Amino acid sequence: MMRRLTGHEYAQAAVYENGNQLDLISYITRVVTVKHENGKRMIECTGLYSRTTIKHIGWFCREYIPDLTYYDIKNIVGKGFVAI
Repeated sequence: MMRRLTGHEYAQAAVYENGNQLDLISYITRVVTVKHENGKRMIECTGLYSRTTIKHIGWFCREYIPDLTYYDIKNIVGKGFVAI
């Protein structure tokens, strides 16, 4: 299922939900993936890319993982899936 970020329906970003996994797509790039495995929340960020994508990440965090911020995601860029 594809959703737009609430309050940002014109942003070039979407969230895809597939079972226990959420993917933030900014423009055409998968940027953040959140999945639950064995009772753990695993998060991957493939990159920050642009100032606009950074905004998308912040909006995504506020809406879908409110206990984390953009800065938490920034710390895991390029590290593969990290349990947070």
